[in-house]
Amino acid sequence: MRFGIPEDVLDKIVVELKKRKNIKRALLFGSRVKEDYKYNSDIDIAILTEGEIEPGLMSDLDEAAGIYKIDIIDFNKLSCQALKEKILKEGVVIYERGD
Repeated sequence: MRFGIPEDVLDKIVVELKKRKNIKRALLFGSRVKEDYKYNSDIDIAILTEGEIEPGLMSDLDEAAGIYKIDIIDFNKLSCQALKEKILKEGVVIYERGD
């Protein structure tokens, strides 16, 4: 278990991310990374893509997360520069496409 998330759940999330060729990187951030999460804390993931996030990704990730609530942020559309910087500084890469 990492960040209070079972390995099989993280693995399922990464499998869904790998299916999308336009995803460059996905970062886990928020309370899960800061280790101040509670049992019912959501899983915050920022996704960096080339272009738009593909339709269906959100529902596929939600299904992969099982009983855990998942919150997906489209990093490219994030307007708050301070939050972008915080995600890049404190976030943990859970998937990165190798070119």
